[in-house]
Amino acid sequence: MDGIILGIDPGTRVTGYGVVAVTGGQVSCVDYGVIAPPNRFSLAKRVGFINQGLENLYQTHHPCHTAIEKVFFGKNPEVAFKLGHIFALCLLQSQKNGSEFFEYSARFIKKSITSSGRASKEWTRQFVNNVFSLKEQKALDATDALAVALCHCRELQALQIQSKILESAG
Repeated sequence: MDGIILGIDPGTRVTGYGVVAVTGGQVSCVDYGVIAPPNRFSLAKRVGFINQGLENLYQTHHPCHTAIEKVFFGKNPEVAFKLGHIFALCLLQSQKNGSEFFEYSARFIKKSITSSGRASKEWTRQFVNNVFSLKEQKALDATDALAVALCHCRELQALQIQSKILESAG
């Protein structure tokens, strides 16, 4: 599958994004960074700010797939509820812009990238930096989003291989 994939690490304070291009089986980093509303913003204003940032990403890069890290329900349900707002924005923007939507758990993403589901954010950053030969050290949320996009690329490749095997067996 050739095309543009948008990876998202959702957050109410900082939402990371990573845009990768897949061309002829090769994956390259197109853009990555964070959407970070000012801390003084209320939740409603942060949601609006992140929504505008996502809209800009879709209009600039036109991803055919959107991959997102699943919202994790940890010890604080209020945080998970707030993250659900951002998750919904991502889903809405994906649908609005005709981008297929996929979600992966943090553990699955880390295992796909580093071979360990318990890898730290720093370790994940190191792997992502090596894969894409990145020199600039951006926020961990940005490299986490690139990891989401890369994980999705690997899943697509695995599905293509599986499909070819099934075709040849049939």
